[in-house]
Amino acid sequence: MGQMFNNKVKANNKTLIAYLMIATVIILWGITPTINKYMNAKYSVAFRLSIIAFISAFSLLIICAKKLKNLNMLYFKTAIPTGIFVALASLVQKIGLLYTTPARYAFLENLSCVVVPLILFFTIRKKPSILTIIACILCLLGSFILGGNFNDKGFSFGIGEILCALAGVFYGINIAYTGMRIKKFDTLLYLFVQLSVSAVVGLLTAILLAVIPINGQPIEIIKFSWDIEGLFLLLVLSLICNVLCWFLRTHAMKFVNPTAVSIIMPFSSVIASVISVIIGMDVFSYELLIGGSIALVAVIISGVADVKYKK
Repeated sequence: MGQMFNNKVKANNKTLIAYLMIATVIILWGITPTINKYMNAKYSVAFRLSIIAFISAFSLLIICAKKLKNLNMLYFKTAIPTGIFVALASLVQKIGLLYTTPARYAFLENLSCVVVPLILFFTIRKKPSILTIIACILCLLGSFILGGNFNDKGFSFGIGEILCALAGVFYGINIAYTGMRIKKFDTLLYLFVQLSVSAVVGLLTAILLAVIPINGQPIEIIKFSWDIEGLFLLLVLSLICNVLCWFLRTHAMKFVNPTAVSIIMPFSSVIASVISVIIGMDVFSYELLIGGSIALVAVIISGVADVKYKK
């Protein structure tokens, strides 16, 4: 009986630490959209993403050097597809940011909260609970309001919103398949393969966008800045917002239901909106207050649903 109690306490502690990891990622990824908006003036989107991915993969190669002998085909069968989806999601999301605000850029990623339970249902027949369904609906509702879609201008979607929404779908696929299989893997090795794939896909995409013309002009002209501030922010995005955040989120998914992760993570849009208001990229509105509150309720409900699921 004592051993069972100790095991339960250890499991609860691991779950608590996992939620703290996710909370850290929420804050850091809430800051990222504003940094990316600023970085667009210094670096072209696709080229910047490929640089960040290569720096991230190289840093993980150094960290995982002694573990590389443990790589097997199962890592590649899982991490290669998820790496491709991460690369595509990052690309369409960052291009979408060029045509929308940081608030919308962040909240449209929340479509992942619907994609994840659907994938889990169709692949492993895992039915979402009533609490999970409620949390998903509230998450989308909060996101919809947060994006300013209940103002006097009415509902509107442009190319920026469409691209960011597509990114949400791609991120959802990554979360679902990672959550189903991550318990079998070493987190750092898994991320090394995933980010290496993202780096290759990102570089190929950057080259294609630079050479494929539309109306006589490349889709994206490669732009790179050598100033100290830009290079420092590249390192921050690579090592903190990429390597650290991906490690924390991926490792946390060993102890937290993937659906709960997909509902909790979008709260970063609230952080992004607040920061965007503070620095003047967006203006404060009741949509931010109401949408953020609803998103918080969705996070709490998803946490309760996750606890019930474990029991």
